[in-house]
Parts: sequence; C-alpha cells; structure tokens
Amino acid sequence: MTDLPSVAERAVKTAADPWRSSLLDDVLRGVRLRSSVLFRLEFKAPWGVRIGDRGTAFYVVARGCCWLHVKAVPKPVLLSAGDFVVVTRGDAHIMRDRPETAVVDFFELVKRHAHGKDRVVRAGGEGRVTRFVCGSMQFENGDTNPLVVVLPPLLHVKAGQNARPWLGLTLKHVLAELDSGDIGMAEVVTRLVDILFIQTVRLYFEENSDSAEFGWLAAVRDQRIGPALALLHGQLDKPWTTASLAHRVAMSRSTFANVFTKLVGEPPIRYLTRIRIHAAATRLRSSDDGLKAVAAAAGYESVAAFTRAFRRQTGITPGEYRDAGRSGASLKPRP
Repeated sequence: MTDLPSVAERAVKTAADPWRSSLLDDVLRGVRLRSSVLFRLEFKAPWGVRIGDRGTAFYVVARGCCWLHVKAVPKPVLLSAGDFVVVTRGDAHIMRDRPETAVVDFFELVKRHAHGKDRVVRAGGEGRVTRFVCGSMQFENGDTNPLVVVLPPLLHVKAGQNARPWLGLTLKHVLAELDSGDIGMAEVVTRLVDILFIQTVRLYFEENSDSAEFGWLAAVRDQRIGPALALLHGQLDKPWTTASLAHRVAMSRSTFANVFTKLVGEPPIRYLTRIRIHAAATRLRSSDDGLKAVAAAAGYESVAAFTRAFRRQTGITPGEYRDAGRSGASLKPRP
C-alpha cells in the first residue's frame, strides 16, 4: 500500500504532461544494441583488473562481491551477487576484490588464463571467490543515439531492488544459457542482455524522471525545456531553429539556449542533429525507403544536405551505412 501515493502522483503527472511519457517512449524505442565480447570469470581474492575505454560494458555478478570504480563516478560502488551494472559511456574503470588491491590489465590477464572446459576464465589468489559475467555493448547507431547524452555514466540495479522480479529471472536465464553450451547460446545471451539493458534504462527513467536535478531527465522535468524536447522528437521534419523553439516555449533565445545546453549537455541544434541522424540511421537499417524519403523525414530539404550531415555525424555516407547493415559488416568510418 505504501507505493499507491507515488503511483497516483505519477499518473496525475503523466495526465498533466502527456508529452513526457511519449518522449521517454521515443527514446526507449531507439535502443538498438549489439552485444559483442562475452566473458565468464571466476576470480579468487586478491584480484584486480583495469578496463580501458572500450565502449559500453556490462557486468552480471553471479557469486560473491567486488568493487567497481568508474572514472566518471566519484566513489567506488560495491557489487553483490545478483547485481546488474552497465558502464554506459565506456569510461575506463577498475574492478577488484578490495578498494586497495593492485590491478592489472583485464585483457592481458584473460590472454594469460585460457578458459577451461566449462568456458570459465579463472585467475587471482586463494581467497574468496567472485564469479561474474561481463561483456561489451555497442549502440547500433553509435554516437547519434540520444542515450549517449540521456544516461548517467553508471547504471546499477541491485538484486531485489524494489522487488523487481525481472532482474533475477532474466539473470537466471542468462546463467543457465551459459551453462548449457547449447547451439546458439551466444545469440540467446545477447538478446537476454539487450532485454536487461532496456529494462534497466526503463527503471532508471521511472525512478528519476520526477526527481532528477541535472542532466537530460532534469531537462524533461523542466516545464519549458521538456516541451521543447518533445517538439524536437515529435516533429523532426520541421525547420527548427533555436529562435523558433524558444518562441514556442515563451523564452528568449539566449535564455533558452543557455538553459537547454546546461541541462541537456549540448546546444539545441546539435541535439536536434543527433536525433535526426539517429532516426535516419534506424530507417536506413529497417526499410528500403529511398534516400530522398529518409532525408525528408529527418528534416533535410535535399539528399545532398542530408548526406553531408550524416557523414559529418557518423563518418560514412547513408549508402555505406545501409550496405554495412545489410552485409553485417562492422562500421568503420573513413578518415
């Protein structure tokens, strides 16, 4: 019964600001991940590893506990069995049994300790055991994805947090699939991790959308910047300018630009370009629409202007992006 007031308050808030839920839904719909390298690890204390900036990383703690220190987060975070954590921006980070334990490069350690028949890499000393699964994720549309500026540097869902049954159930499924060694195991685990990530992002939105004091969610809460974000996401094809957006939310151009940049982390038009290119990239991957139609839907008057903007943002042309998606090739921007 203690949760009823907060549920009612959220319902009232959503009714008062219908654009808010649609805005959050739009960002969640844009989650497209490719999970790649996956490791099963069993480390005995003392142990400590350092992971460089190699993209978004996730960890599932199956047994024991350890400390995670992310460069962009002031204090180390204690992880326990059943926890799921995502280093969203790929910042350099350290994992170890105790905050003072010396560390070595993670990938060098894995090279020196080949996994056994059960596909578990074992290392460390003779102390208590920590078992976990870790892997890397890539946003399908790279730096154009709005989540790059939406999410904090670290997402941490604790075991049993708010009695969320999905975490334990999905983690059990991940670990059982890894233990099975069945055909297609890696593909199934990839999909399960994608689900974990989307659920974690949704939980972050639910818990912080009404209390965030800084960042993108704080911008969504703001009664003027929030509607401006909704306009951008909902009407990508409009010829928005900073001045026209400011006018729609009854602010001066300079004040709007300053507040938007402070909360969101980048100027209005740069943010608009990001979500336009992200939407276009998603459409290129998911449809056979011609470049003219894709460009128009993303707010570009010509294919030439769209191509220039797309390459400036991604490093490759729209055609190259679509071809890479169809062939399954990795995207390597040209210099």
